[in-house]
Amino acid sequence: MTVRLILGLLAGMALPANELELRRAFVGKQVILRIDMPGTQSGVDLHLDRDEPMDWKQYSQRIKNFGVSIPKGRASLVTSLVVKKDLIEIQFDGGGFGTFGDDTSTAISTSVSKSSHERSLERDIRDEKDPGRRRRLESALSSERSRRDREEAQLRVMAETASAIKRQEVMEKRLRGGSRFNLRRVVGAMDVSPNQMMDWLREYVDFSGQTGGRPLVAPAPVSRNDGPLLRRGMTMEEVQGKLGRGKLLSEAVGADGILTQQWEFVTAEHVVNLTAVEGLVVKYSMNAR
Repeated sequence: MTVRLILGLLAGMALPANELELRRAFVGKQVILRIDMPGTQSGVDLHLDRDEPMDWKQYSQRIKNFGVSIPKGRASLVTSLVVKKDLIEIQFDGGGFGTFGDDTSTAISTSVSKSSHERSLERDIRDEKDPGRRRRLESALSSERSRRDREEAQLRVMAETASAIKRQEVMEKRLRGGSRFNLRRVVGAMDVSPNQMMDWLREYVDFSGQTGGRPLVAPAPVSRNDGPLLRRGMTMEEVQGKLGRGKLLSEAVGADGILTQQWEFVTAEHVVNLTAVEGLVVKYSMNAR
């Protein structure tokens, strides 16, 4: 038996039974994301102790800050699944840029250390008693400091270009680094079944696999009355494509820069009121006319 196989068996023995079951059910399988996933290891948080698990403002802010690493509708590979005390992480295409070992810094140092000559002049000025010699030393120190300032100014110009290149590199890595869902406040995390995981994530992840692919696990029966026209996470362009232009009732920009809008749509059959955050539907009501 090889060392690698032994280590793999030992690692598996250390995992809780349900984590092994969840990994076997999901890791290495393809899914289709129903929403855009942010390009960060923070991923998307779902708080299972709330009536609305998704914090849509936080989600919108992460999309704005980090871009989209996995567009909705694209096939994605489940690359890891971790069960903790009251948290389950399910990671896609690498889990998101910014994990341990990823260089996220875009800062370029422009500081120039004092030369030994500058430090020597400072020391000599402190000890010099003769006024004339002290003035000459201070003049020499001023020239040395001016030289250092010019060098730092040149570095700042170079750093602006280097930092812009680094920011672009980091953004490109974010867009290739995958993402994840963090299921938070999970009661009985050590006893969660694959079907329960799929039930929690059904609004955000399609587990049926690509066309011609095999499903991950048999989905649990789902009874829903959300209506066929709308779903949370739709873009306003998609909504208007289904319901028409609609009427903007109000809009406001919060202190965090997030735009919230209230809309009303009237169709032949329904009156629809919805709330959109940064152009994404977060809640809606649909009443028959």
